[in-house]
Amino acid sequence: MSQPDREEEHREPEQENNIVPYKVGYGKPPVEHRFQKGQSGNPKGRVKGSTNKPKVNTGHGMRAAEEYLRYEAYRPVTLREDGQLIELPAIQAVFRAMGVAAMKGNRFAQKTLAELVTGLEQRDADARFELMGNALDYKKSWSDEIERCEKLGLPVPEPIPHPDDIIIDPRNGGVRILGPQTKEEKTHYDKATARRIEAQEEVSYFADKYRKARSEKNRQLYLENWHWEQRMFDIINDAMPERYKMKLKDRSYREGVSRAGETTTEFFEDRKRPPEERKWRDYVGD
Repeated sequence: MSQPDREEEHREPEQENNIVPYKVGYGKPPVEHRFQKGQSGNPKGRVKGSTNKPKVNTGHGMRAAEEYLRYEAYRPVTLREDGQLIELPAIQAVFRAMGVAAMKGNRFAQKTLAELVTGLEQRDADARFELMGNALDYKKSWSDEIERCEKLGLPVPEPIPHPDDIIIDPRNGGVRILGPQTKEEKTHYDKATARRIEAQEEVSYFADKYRKARSEKNRQLYLENWHWEQRMFDIINDAMPERYKMKLKDRSYREGVSRAGETTTEFFEDRKRPPEERKWRDYVGD
């Protein structure tokens, strides 16, 4: 059948308003195969993984090759292990294959893997002890300066972080900072400390009022406020590093009141509940 005959065979009925009939041919599919209004031409959506393609600036001086290498190294790949499909970053799959080959006796894989691991451990050790050396210098210089100012009666500096907050483990070169490390954190600590002092004052005030009250109604009111402020004190105090902790005076030991060292756990457990069921929402705010 000739092309004109095929087009004539699929000719559609004339539309209203004297529109010229639609002829089927190249670039003119039959009506049942045309895109329908309001319907996507790709109902299955975007091909899986197409959104993960790297967007790398390949302009001069942009080190595009490194970006592509990093993308390929961490691109997820699927492989079969022990009869199960698992997904790993490509670089981890490479190291795993190298490890398997090394365990099977491949000497090149054994040598390469050993060199990679020992080199990694050495760089890690070097970085740790460099950090420890810097921390020791910082800690000593500021401790000496604080001591000098105290002896001379000069204003004592408050460096951030404070040298007493820097904990150094000489056995492995580990360095921890148990205190504020930025001005913003220091401001937060100062506010928390001020609120804790206020809570201590309130606890002592209401404890004294409770002991002296004659009315049972007043005793109950003072007791509730006493326990309220005690819980606030414990919330703040338990969250602070050991150097910043305080011991609460006039603590109540009645059943159901807060206990030192337990409020942090109780607080996070309480936050897992729906907002309307949280018993601590009035203490910390939402």
